[in-house]
Amino acid sequence: MAQPIEKNQKQPQPGTTFEKKMMWLTIISFFVILLTIGIGTILRDDRVSSQLENRTLAQSVQPTMQGVASGEDMLKMESYFGDQLLLRGTLVEMQARLSKNLFQQPFRNGIYTAKNGYMIEPSQAAQPVIPSAFQQFTKDVDRPVYFALAPSKTVIAERDGIIPDYVASNAEQRYKTMQAGFMKAGITSIPLDALKLTDYFKTDHHWNIDGAYQAYDEIIRTVGKTEPTLKKVAMDPQAKRSSEHPYFGSLARKTTLAYASAGDKIEYYDANQFNGIDVCYDNVCGQPLIDEQFIKEEGDYADRYEVFMRGNHGILSMSSKTKGPKLLVLKDSFANPVLPFLANSANLEVVDIRYVNKDFDASEFAKQKNVDAIVFLHNANIAGLMKTYQQKL
Repeated sequence: MAQPIEKNQKQPQPGTTFEKKMMWLTIISFFVILLTIGIGTILRDDRVSSQLENRTLAQSVQPTMQGVASGEDMLKMESYFGDQLLLRGTLVEMQARLSKNLFQQPFRNGIYTAKNGYMIEPSQAAQPVIPSAFQQFTKDVDRPVYFALAPSKTVIAERDGIIPDYVASNAEQRYKTMQAGFMKAGITSIPLDALKLTDYFKTDHHWNIDGAYQAYDEIIRTVGKTEPTLKKVAMDPQAKRSSEHPYFGSLARKTTLAYASAGDKIEYYDANQFNGIDVCYDNVCGQPLIDEQFIKEEGDYADRYEVFMRGNHGILSMSSKTKGPKLLVLKDSFANPVLPFLANSANLEVVDIRYVNKDFDASEFAKQKNVDAIVFLHNANIAGLMKTYQQKL
């Protein structure tokens, strides 16, 4: 006779499995890591700036009722915690190494790292329009006007076939369009097309000291046709110095050291090569042309390029007893290593249009300083400055 089935018979409960243990271990570890990073972020002293990102970091916020209600203070606090996050730089570096070594990606943050170690930033932007202000400026100043437009690394990389065919980039065409536009405005071109990729840093968008000296040579040769007192002053090869620390520049900061096969060697000439030149800016004279404190600064991402002129300044003057002409140089940071060379040959009034007052008038400034000629010295990536020049020329 069959035994009746007991309806309420309890099924055996499985014991705690290995998978459940690992799940709980993962959850607990995750929250411990988050808690550690959060507490560490709060307790650690706030950093003022980041070498990696080359910018000032957000600082702590004192919330107000109005700021909280509008949401403005909450956004500031989000930026603050994001900037001051413990191990932020380490996490960024780890992500970059995974992209490069595991996923074999040659691009990061829009930067292409070529096999020769050069970092290139491809460009696919609209063709620039040269403002009418340039043509009006040449008429107003009634002086010879020149434009030294340095090809960017991207222009040279396109020309030399370094950028892969599958990457859209129109930097070379944009460069030629800009050259033609400035010439149409009545400005004499100073040719810099002979520059090579080796005249630029691998990890930075600027040219190196050799590229800067070539630019100086071309400026002397071209401007000297109308200013015969402008003479080239040769540098003593024994006076060339180089940094002990490797230089990781603007493009390495965008990709991190994971993509930089090796740091650059930043070279400069000893300050004794520029004796007798008085540099004035920020209402102080006697400023250095070469400041080696930036070369000696610690840190992988220290901006050693500021060895030249201590970086950018809105208006500065460089005078000496040279018998050369007086030039007005309108420039960006590409000009910084060129200026010490040029100051050996001429007295200079220098303007970085990005850092002057909003009511600055370049043509009036040229007349006030009674300059003999004007030289624009920029790299090809200046489309963003066209609106500013339209307002200030």
